[in-house]
Amino acid sequence: MSSHHYWTVWTCILGISLGHYLCGQSDEPEMLGEVIDLEPFVIHAGEIDVIDGITGKPYSAGHSEVWGFADSMKDLLLKYHQRLLLEEIRFLNEYLIEGRKFSKDLAELADSFGIKNFRLNKERWRLKERSILYRLSTKPFFRINALIVWDKDRLEQMFPTLPESKYVRDIRFNPSTEVWERRVTTRWEVSFSQINQRGRRGKSYHILKEQGLNLDTNEGFHFVSQGLPGQVPPNAFEEVEITYPIFFSSKEPVQDQVKRMQRLFVQNLYYIYDPFSWKARRQTRFRGGFSGDLLRHFERQGYRVTDRDWFNPVLCNLLSDVITIRYHGLPEIYRLHAYRTFQLSQNILGNGLDLLNWNEGENRVGQHNAPHRKTRLNFNSPGGARFVALDAYMRYTDKFLDTLRDNLKNSARKKVSGRSMIENAIEEVSGTPFEVYLKNAVKSQIGIIEKYRENYGSSAPE
Repeated sequence: MSSHHYWTVWTCILGISLGHYLCGQSDEPEMLGEVIDLEPFVIHAGEIDVIDGITGKPYSAGHSEVWGFADSMKDLLLKYHQRLLLEEIRFLNEYLIEGRKFSKDLAELADSFGIKNFRLNKERWRLKERSILYRLSTKPFFRINALIVWDKDRLEQMFPTLPESKYVRDIRFNPSTEVWERRVTTRWEVSFSQINQRGRRGKSYHILKEQGLNLDTNEGFHFVSQGLPGQVPPNAFEEVEITYPIFFSSKEPVQDQVKRMQRLFVQNLYYIYDPFSWKARRQTRFRGGFSGDLLRHFERQGYRVTDRDWFNPVLCNLLSDVITIRYHGLPEIYRLHAYRTFQLSQNILGNGLDLLNWNEGENRVGQHNAPHRKTRLNFNSPGGARFVALDAYMRYTDKFLDTLRDNLKNSARKKVSGRSMIENAIEEVSGTPFEVYLKNAVKSQIGIIEKYRENYGSSAPE
């Protein structure tokens, strides 16, 4: 068989519409509350070469397991791209609808505590997600230029000598497991300059996301130079190009190999083709209410409290937690906290950290997660005080909020300690000296957090 090429035509009967934004009549996405609709569009048409990894030349052998997988790649890519779009559209729509209600309830609760005029900036809210969706629907983020085919039987005959091929950097024999492994590394680059109302260039951004994935263990690395700004335009994203390696062996049944290649390919795509995860990861996006937005708003306002560095985050977290419980239930608070504390590492991609330092000159260093970290809650820190205040709300609900609110109103004419107000409110509703309550609350909250100390590393879908 001669050099084999085939077309991957990602022609969808599905799409997204952001009103005038997608129609090219405006440079700005729609405001908060405009639901994203589905419309027809063509995603991408491109050619994927099939290359012999050992020779570096077009693959011409007749192994049916190779062509069986190669011929299925276009359908798998199409289906994954469709699912990626649909899931993100559904996810964002649900968040847009709920976000309006959540932020309205949070604003009303905050107002009762003297935090006035809190509202989300509709013109800037979730613009980057909309921008990414627009880019995803009109121009590819991600292109597989070549399928690199490795004959495992020939590799084992040559080992420990490896072929002189530029593609050999992405395979290795793991002596500890005695298994051949493959990898993909990617560079997601974003470059743009802000343009002010007068058309003049402002601040410039160059953001780099470097990722790598062991395609056989689904463990890898994730490094981002800085967070993605909300006003990023769709054309700022440069296309990501990769080659995808596969192993085959004449000693294994053909259909078993094809099915395994297909299953791993879909699992790999879940991690390596993710344009939405930058600083915020899949498991944390849009979670945690709007405590951060509320805190930034609160910090710009005057308030008669002496210890605002401590008090501001404690109060904002409490108010956001109250609304989170209303919408998602109490477990959501502990699940997210446990994931962030014990499982999250900004450097992990997939099921665990693999820095993929397979070749000379590769010396990446990353941070592991901390699944065995001891749980501590210190009332002197805002993070620890959050759970003490939450404990009081769990036990006394609106009675605790009303008492704290009254204490704040009674202190309107003089500056007071926010910590003292919370301690006094807890004493008043519990009828217990605060130090006694604190000891019991910390013990209780640590016990609850420990129950949620489970592995939150997502597994890729089948």
